[in-house]
Amino acid sequence: MKRISKAELKKAILAVEAERAKHPVAFRPDPAQHPRLEKSRRASEEMVSGFLREAGLDMEKFQALQERHSVQLERMVAKHKTDALRRAARQKDTLHSSVLGQSEAFQSLDDFFSLDTPFLIWTRPLLPTDSAAVPLGSWAKFRVTTSEYQGTPKVGFYFYWPSPFSDYAVINAATFMSATGHLKSHAPWGIWPNTSWVTATAQFGLWFGFPRDVASTSYASEFLGGTGEYGGGIFIPGDTSALSISAGVGLSKTMFAVPPGSVVVFEVALQIEYENNDGDIDADFESGDFRITCPVVVFSLLNSPPMA
Repeated sequence: MKRISKAELKKAILAVEAERAKHPVAFRPDPAQHPRLEKSRRASEEMVSGFLREAGLDMEKFQALQERHSVQLERMVAKHKTDALRRAARQKDTLHSSVLGQSEAFQSLDDFFSLDTPFLIWTRPLLPTDSAAVPLGSWAKFRVTTSEYQGTPKVGFYFYWPSPFSDYAVINAATFMSATGHLKSHAPWGIWPNTSWVTATAQFGLWFGFPRDVASTSYASEFLGGTGEYGGGIFIPGDTSALSISAGVGLSKTMFAVPPGSVVVFEVALQIEYENNDGDIDADFESGDFRITCPVVVFSLLNSPPMA
């Protein structure tokens, strides 16, 4: 049986994640990347703006009012985030202890295996991040701030287990993770309606051997929260909203058949999904005591295969 090294696994995972980023689940054309769409939109905006001026509307004064409205909203959101950071500092030990307690409860069972240290913590796309892979305490800090049209960045914790059996092993697997952070979406005022939204989702996926392609991993997931705004449209002001996240979740996959002698890779991830139409988002799991933690993956055997 050919042994699979951690270095080979890392290389395969990164290649598949790079390919996955090229194939978003949903897609709408970005006007900024399609010159004809962008040109027609700008021409329409100039036409409507000219019509409003001829009708007697002082566009400069009107825009100044919208900007003041936006500044007031930003101040309110900044206070909301400050409050979220204070709560994260107060609750960090409680949340971590809760997740760790669930993990240790499973570890104490005789028929469970446990993996307490990831061999890889990685972001897609590659982003500046701080992380630590330590027994029963792995964590990562992760932030996405962008006005790009759409994307699905994520940070993942990867664990692996080489099956020692000479026949198929059927397993049930579970993991626990916590996430504390803050989501913000901003849709500015404009002649045409603008939108901006962002969501966060916890994911748990596994596969055996090397990941084969972008569809080779099935995921269990739990929605952690999201925020979205609609602004603009001549007389509709822009808008900004925010959501603080403080969640501990358990995720599981059942009846997973592992071929004899295979390596099983477990991925625990926090995925951000966003879309901006002349707006911007901020998904902050980095500031202060904001972070994502994943202490362990546990699994049980549902059959009794012979040892290799």
